[in-house]
Amino acid sequence: LDENGGKMSKSKGNVLEGAELLQKYPVDLIRFYFMWKASPIEPLSFSTDELMSRPYQVINTLFNLHLYFKQNSQYDNFEQSNTVEWAKKNDLLTSPDIWLLSKLQKLIQKITEKNQTCKFHESAKAIDDYIINNLSQIYIPITRGELWDEDEEKKNRRLSIYAVLSEVLKTLDILIHPFCPFTSEYLYQTVFDGKQSILLDKWPKYEKSLVNEEIEESFDIMKDVVSVSSAARMKGKLKRRWPLNEARICVKKDQKAKLESLSDLLQSQLNVEKFSIVETKKDSGLDQILELRELGLPVKPVIELERKRIGPKAKQHMGKLVAKFAETDPEEIISSLQKNSKYDFDVDGEIISLDNEDYVIDFDASENFAASKRDNYIVFISTSRNKEMMAKGLIKDIARRLQTLRKERGYNPTDILDTASILDLDEESLEMIQDKAEDLAFLVRVKQVNFSESCKEYKDDDIDGQKIRISVE
Repeated sequence: LDENGGKMSKSKGNVLEGAELLQKYPVDLIRFYFMWKASPIEPLSFSTDELMSRPYQVINTLFNLHLYFKQNSQYDNFEQSNTVEWAKKNDLLTSPDIWLLSKLQKLIQKITEKNQTCKFHESAKAIDDYIINNLSQIYIPITRGELWDEDEEKKNRRLSIYAVLSEVLKTLDILIHPFCPFTSEYLYQTVFDGKQSILLDKWPKYEKSLVNEEIEESFDIMKDVVSVSSAARMKGKLKRRWPLNEARICVKKDQKAKLESLSDLLQSQLNVEKFSIVETKKDSGLDQILELRELGLPVKPVIELERKRIGPKAKQHMGKLVAKFAETDPEEIISSLQKNSKYDFDVDGEIISLDNEDYVIDFDASENFAASKRDNYIVFISTSRNKEMMAKGLIKDIARRLQTLRKERGYNPTDILDTASILDLDEESLEMIQDKAEDLAFLVRVKQVNFSESCKEYKDDDIDGQKIRISVE
């Protein structure tokens, strides 16, 4: 079918010629898209826009992960003798390594099973999820700082990260080979020295010794909490790169200790100065608001009338009751419901009593906080930011742009450049960033950062409406 679900027909002019498609797009991308998209029990609506979205992102990310591994591991003289087994024996694996390897075993198990039952689309989606959501978006950002720490005493830790990446990427090459044979063969032979054809290697086996259910569960909780926190940031119009003062996290019974086992990682992922975790029992309504308040959380009630229920009580006074309700302070209603299990409205001398069931009761964050909730999790984040936090956020903003510029100009991630130059910052931003020039130099791997015109070529950029010019050389 075409992208709109219509039957492809020459008379309709919506047929895609295979030869033209293969000239325009890589063959492995088309092949992976078909596998990723095609359920045996559903028709396939073919869309080149969809082809170039998530499927392209998966293959492109896998390619860039191999490049990232090769450039960094060569810089540290990583050798294939530094295996995951070596890292385990030397007690070098940390929670993120153990989690990623455990997830890899589940991936091997799932893909082996799905391929055997010809559910190739489920295999492709599982690879998609692992590469993007686990490896690229979580493990790489968490461990990048350790790889860039050039302290010789920490070299074995860096080698252990390379050992994990080597094991994971080689396994992914084999798992994705039925879907992307040319790409996986190329990556396998060019990145891993001494490797012959991928077809001569064995299919990966599930290794129970590498599975750690406890750490997996803790990481899954952390991922969900960070996702809810991101939603709260969106509500508060706060970028994820901006450091915040505080996060307050609500989880369900027995989840607090599991989340606290990843405290340092959680704090860095939330990008906050401090956080606290509480366990809650109530899921909604008045009971939930009262529980959250008892725990000292910054909530304010959001109340609506349950129109269908109050109709028989309001009768001909419905319009005036609604008007009275709109004028009433929600806090007053909550207080009365808590004490008397009802709230009385005086409408033209007639008392209309509405109990808990007559309201739809929810909550929002009070002033200086933003909140979001999903499933079992609630996260409150502080929205007030001091000068120090604004400076940290600005550093991350500019570092991201300079890192992108490094990539555009063809520099390797391991190259330590001479200079990063930033021009046209306003007075306040310049004052904030000058004190943290060393931090910025570390983040973008340059010897010095300056704020005067010292480079040959500059790129125009924009930070929240402020026009600046940046360069790296």
